[in-house]
Amino acid sequence: MNLGDGEPDEPDDRECARRWLVAQGAWQDADGVWSDPDVLGRRPDQRVFAQAWAGIAMETPELGDAGAIRVVLGLMDLFGEPSLTGEFAVFVDAYDETRERLWEAYRPRLEAVGEPVGVVDSLRYWFLDGFHAGDAFHGVLGRDVPGLVERLRPGAPGRDPLLRRARRVLAVSGPVPWEAKRAAYEAAAAVPDLRDVLESDPAAAGPRRRPV
Repeated sequence: MNLGDGEPDEPDDRECARRWLVAQGAWQDADGVWSDPDVLGRRPDQRVFAQAWAGIAMETPELGDAGAIRVVLGLMDLFGEPSLTGEFAVFVDAYDETRERLWEAYRPRLEAVGEPVGVVDSLRYWFLDGFHAGDAFHGVLGRDVPGLVERLRPGAPGRDPLLRRARRVLAVSGPVPWEAKRAAYEAAAAVPDLRDVLESDPAAAGPRRRPV
């Protein structure tokens, strides 16, 4: 299994993370508790377990960047631990190209038909980070603002995946600084299928009412 490819016929991130853990010698008992023989032993605290193995994934060269991102996002889903997003600091604290590598992994997951729980929770983490919120918003939606309204017109090619991504990003974008999201909000207000996201979420709708 090539964890970096993310082809449509491959398992989702959660299942990839589960398979990767098993391949490393970890196991899940009948109660759903994970253990491993060499790192943390039997039935450790599951949050500590998830954090430890997320760190190991990020330091496993064989996974590559895309594979490591996929495993960590899957661990977020598997353990319900959005705090694992912190492992991605190695990407966002480095260079523009490494940050783009991360947002490039987020974008198609935010466009998926099924709800990408781990990615959305991870996005909330970045949006609450005052230092990285604007860059994260730009990476997952802001970069698409030019032409966004045209690309979201009914019948436009690729409209539905982009609409799903825009809705998911806007729904959790309340903490993002206003100047970083102003253009996206103004474009979204011109798309009928996005107006309810802005209007139903006080945190998202509030800044749109500020004087321009």
